[in-house]
Amino acid sequence: MNITKKSYTRLTLALDIIRKIDQGPARGYHELGTIKHRIDLHDTLTVADAPRDVLECDDPAVPRDDRNVCMKVLQLLKRTFSIDRTVRISIAKRIPVMGGLAGGSANAATAFEALCELWDLRLSRSRLIELGRTIGMDVPYYFVGGTAFDSEAGERLLRIETACRFTFVLAFPDFGVSTREAYEALDYNAIGKQTALTAALQKALTANQHAAVPPLMHNDFEKPVFARYTRLGEIKQKLVQEGCLAAVLTGSGSTIVGLANDRNHAEKIAEKLDCRTIIASTVDAACR
Repeated sequence: MNITKKSYTRLTLALDIIRKIDQGPARGYHELGTIKHRIDLHDTLTVADAPRDVLECDDPAVPRDDRNVCMKVLQLLKRTFSIDRTVRISIAKRIPVMGGLAGGSANAATAFEALCELWDLRLSRSRLIELGRTIGMDVPYYFVGGTAFDSEAGERLLRIETACRFTFVLAFPDFGVSTREAYEALDYNAIGKQTALTAALQKALTANQHAAVPPLMHNDFEKPVFARYTRLGEIKQKLVQEGCLAAVLTGSGSTIVGLANDRNHAEKIAEKLDCRTIIASTVDAACR
């Protein structure tokens, strides 16, 4: 038996870094205030019974050993529910690695869902969120999906009900940015100053005020990451110059996201960029 699922990813419309947590089980992590939005860019993940546990991936940048988050999910479920079965996990990658699009977390959540289906583990959403948080702070979001406010290590995760649908130009430089590197570059005196924008964005989305969204998009990682990688600032500027309503770094980078009017508008903008691009749209809430 094998199960194949699309592993849809997300981008961030807003990202505030609130504080570094200095005590408790989340010590060393950061509390965020981020609005995540699921898009139709996806990997494809297949799980199947096999003679031994193995992971395959068509992207050489993805680890295939116990460092891979999908293997961590596999081991966690086997250990937690005393499962004595072995599987092959296959990943066909489209989501760039180290692009700030949380493709690894998306894959981990999809692995949870596929393995639960394969093994008939009928876990509640709250249980999946609990288990997912032990794998990565970005994983729980994927069990909520759609548009959501997520504080990650702050453990506040709230679905934002909105009818807003967007089309994006995703612009990829020829390099990635590691999350660790992005955090190491932070100036803690300069973060968490735009939380009012995030609150306003959440309110605009809830009220379906599409036109109010562009000026509210922001990311606390931009200043330190752009200082180290000036190419990213240039890409952001180019997206706006060519007609995007707004452009912002997603996650910790390196992907820059430009907001377009529609797909035709996005394609015209993408043609004028000198880097790899993908056109992406809000994913149907029914897609899992």
